[in-house]
Amino acid sequence: MKLRQKISVIYVGILLTMTSTSHASDNAGSAVQTEFTDKAQYQAALPDIIEFSEFVHRVRYFYPSEVVSDTQWDYFLEHVISDMVKQPATARMQYAMLELKKVAPYIEVDKGKLPVLDKQGAARTWYNGAARWFYVYERTLLSDKPEELKSSMLTAKSDFYSDIYDSQAVYWPLYLSEQDSLAGKAFKEQKRNLSLHQPAMCMAALSSIWGEIYHFWPYFEQVDVNWQDSHSVLLQACIDEPGNFETTARRELSKLQDNHLYFGLPEEYSAYGQYSLPIRLQQIENKAILTHKTDYLSQQIDIGDELLAIDDVPVAELVNEMLGTRLRSKHFERSIAIAQLAYTYQSPDLYKLTFKKPSGEIITTTTATIHNKVIGRFYNNQTQPPLIKELGDGVVALRLYDIKEQAHYDAAKERLKTAQAIVLDMRGYPKNFALIRSLLGYFTDAKATIGPFKQFVQRLPNQADPHTLSFDLGVPLNEKLYDVPTVAISQTYNQSSGEHFLMIAQNMDIPIVGEVTAGINGDIMFGTVFSGQANGGVTYIYTASRSDQVDGSKLIGVGIQPDYLVPATQASIVESRDVQMEKATQLVRQALAR
Repeated sequence: MKLRQKISVIYVGILLTMTSTSHASDNAGSAVQTEFTDKAQYQAALPDIIEFSEFVHRVRYFYPSEVVSDTQWDYFLEHVISDMVKQPATARMQYAMLELKKVAPYIEVDKGKLPVLDKQGAARTWYNGAARWFYVYERTLLSDKPEELKSSMLTAKSDFYSDIYDSQAVYWPLYLSEQDSLAGKAFKEQKRNLSLHQPAMCMAALSSIWGEIYHFWPYFEQVDVNWQDSHSVLLQACIDEPGNFETTARRELSKLQDNHLYFGLPEEYSAYGQYSLPIRLQQIENKAILTHKTDYLSQQIDIGDELLAIDDVPVAELVNEMLGTRLRSKHFERSIAIAQLAYTYQSPDLYKLTFKKPSGEIITTTTATIHNKVIGRFYNNQTQPPLIKELGDGVVALRLYDIKEQAHYDAAKERLKTAQAIVLDMRGYPKNFALIRSLLGYFTDAKATIGPFKQFVQRLPNQADPHTLSFDLGVPLNEKLYDVPTVAISQTYNQSSGEHFLMIAQNMDIPIVGEVTAGINGDIMFGTVFSGQANGGVTYIYTASRSDQVDGSKLIGVGIQPDYLVPATQASIVESRDVQMEKATQLVRQALAR
């Protein structure tokens, strides 16, 4: 596939008073118009599908029952959506509610009919620290006496939730007795042949991801995005031109500006493959500069040359077409788009590459995309410096991010004790968080943390009543061993833990030299629908904690701003000069001279 192609009614009141033992699906066949459901039917039913799905997401995360906890909600949504479209328009919402009430029976139009809690008995309610148990996050059904549960800062303050369904006020419990928590029947996976090209599965998958982010993503007050409207756009993509739903999903997710985002589809559905051009590109001086290559590339092309076009399509045009779909923040996405020009191809093909040398000479070469397993080693004109490098006159450069073993830590700790000045090279993702954290503790005898770091416990749907948990994440108060001029170096691709330690450096008043960083920190959330991309479904990642700058301003979409902005230049790449290390060394020498 060429690059251009790749980039390129029974009233709801009557319904809700029916008992949960009613099974609409038992006689649904009488309402089915035809076994073949075309996209026009999905289009006609779309408003109802959206409303029902959003109601389901609220129930999924906040209705306090074991049955809800055990239900496979992606498969439930697919099942109901695929049958909703077969119902007469006047019966869709009623049918869908009947299916939901099999799982969560206590949804009522009369709140007086909600189950009554026994004050002396055990009750259940949700602790919603996140969308699921994962790594540092916890989501669990709590059990205790009602008054004990309600006295916690982490739980809902009301017994029930007031909702709207099909233009009708409805109510459902936020607390249930342990016995009532067992009512209903969990929906489990049904063994059927499903495909993401089927509208119901596609809608269930994208709606599930949308709903999780809507209820738990912690950055909505800092990012200008209308996520409510994104739901209809995502579901519409499932009935538009086949193959376009990935691009639409990536465009809507990119609006979040979350640089941890990942959206992974099985290979047969994705435009992103396992083949690459034998080049690596970086945005330098707003150009696509060749920074690494393999032996598959013509020897005429040198590190530092500018890529002008692929198959005669200008790089600027290709990059502009990619913007808004990179799952990256606006200040970072052009760098990512330029880098991604070189990889994620789906097949081996020949491409014409047009380069411009620093002298102005234009050279055209033809090369193939090669599978990532056999593409070989990428190299540039530079050699990897040692972990600890002597710069003369007692100035030492430490590649801090590369400390990964105790021996590295011990060697760095001892050498820095006699250094006259220190350059902390932080231009990479930390390989050993604990060791690096400990070593930085020897640079201060005062508390040093990153900026405000928060997790949010959601006590009501729609993030209507969150409780904030704040954490001091910093370095241990070790003995201060290093009290000499020190400078840190940043790069564009610093993010997450790579920014974590830069913020600690800021908090210790260590100047930063280099580039504006990616702008995301905090622990990620990993999720799957329909068993994940390896099994025909979708895998996704987003940031579930909120991390702000040291001064309290937002980090997301902004990045850490260095004290001395020193970007790489095309000339520095050609000459194999590390201009950021040069500037950092100059600064510590000047401090020594003073």
